[in-house]
This record gives sequence, structure tokens and C-alpha cells, in this order.
Amino acid sequence: MAFASGKRAYGICDISGFRYRLRDMKMTWDGFLVGPDQWEPKQPQLSPPHFSADAEAIRNPRPARTEPVAEALLTSNPFLSTASSSVVTVFEDDHGRTTGDKVRFRGTSPFAGLSPAALEDPDGYSITVITTDTYSFGVSSGTADSAIRGGGGFVSVGPAQTLLPLNPFRALTSGENAIVQATEFKHNRTTGDTVRFRETADFDGITTTVLEASSGYTITVVDDNNYKFTSTGTATTGNVSGGGSTTTAGPTT
Repeated sequence: MAFASGKRAYGICDISGFRYRLRDMKMTWDGFLVGPDQWEPKQPQLSPPHFSADAEAIRNPRPARTEPVAEALLTSNPFLSTASSSVVTVFEDDHGRTTGDKVRFRGTSPFAGLSPAALEDPDGYSITVITTDTYSFGVSSGTADSAIRGGGGFVSVGPAQTLLPLNPFRALTSGENAIVQATEFKHNRTTGDTVRFRETADFDGITTTVLEASSGYTITVVDDNNYKFTSTGTATTGNVSGGGSTTTAGPTT
């Protein structure tokens, strides 16, 4: 259908009711035909931009982790011996420990007839709290020949369970009852000691249940930083390292 040009036609404004030349009138955004003095552009607030939901996930996050218990450096000569006794008193300010806790000492020096090997027993010692700053333990071998302070200037104390380095195990052989080597820096252990592992990860077919046997494993010392044991598990390949990043080694109890 054809329409006339309407160049001389008039129109009535839908808002004011006034008459205008039809060619001068405008259509509003909501469909009204109005005079030029009544026309307004659409308010931007009536057409808000689209916003997508804020992203919440973070690429490559680094969440906070539970830090392992660190060793504490004790005061110089932190031990006090008891004459003709194996009982040793330890001075550690605000130690926060409780009777029955197990601790392990490192960096000791001989004093009062007590050797570093005895003081640094890798299985640690159960302590008896005396005050908020002192506790005592009984050394596994030997007695003091006098009551003096000693132990050296660089003695540290930490948990009996020792945190091992990343992936501390290596399967030396494959197949059933695989021989596994463990890395523990300056372990101070001897062949025949029993070691129990905790917080392990599966590797080379050997499960955490096997690695964390409650009875532990009898070890054979390789060097100052390594020892080996015969596992009850079966290694798939052999010569494979693993075990995770939170593995600890310590006594069976």
C-alpha cells in the first residue's frame, strides 16, 4: 500500500495535544509521536549495561597450609644433670608442653658424663613438666657423674616425629617385599632401630597402609642421611622415588 508524502499534513502531539507539522514530529523510544519540544532521548538508566557475575575462582591458588612444628633453639647449656642419675632437667622458656609429650634434641655437646648419642636419641624422650620454663626426662643410657649445667650453645628441641624431605623414599628393588631407602638428614639412627613413618603418599605401587605400618620397620643404616628397610609391599617398577611432602619418621608410639 502506498502512502502520501504528508509534507503539508499536521499531527497532534500525543503528550501536549498541540498541533505540529507532521514532518517536524518525532517518535519517542516508547512509541509516542510528539512535537519537537516534547521529544527527549531515552534515559541511559532505563537501559543499564549487562554485567556478568564476578569471577571468584583464582587461577593457581596458593592456600595457607598447616606449618609443621619447628625446632626451637634452646638457651646456652640448657641441661641440668642430677648426680648419679639419668634424670636431666631442660630449660626452655614458655615451652607450652605437657607431661607425656615426646621431644627430640639435636646439636648437643657431652657434659657430666652424658654423651650426645644418649641425649639425641632419635626416638625422642617423654617429658615430665616441672614449671612453665622447665621439664625433665631420663636419658636412655648412662648416668651423670655430677650436677652441673651443660649441653652446649646450639641445642635445639623439636617433636620426636621428624619431617622428612620431599619424596623421601626410593624403591631399590621391584616385586614383593621391596627394599626401600629413606632419606632423613643427620638421622643419628643405628642399624636395628625401628622407625615408624606417618603422613606418607603412595608411590610405585606401595600404599600408605604399607608404609605407615603401626609396628614400624627395622632399618639398616646406609650413611648419615639415609637408611633402608624391607617393606611388606610390592613395588611395581623399582628405582622410583616418592612418598609425598609431609612424611615424618619417628618412634612407633
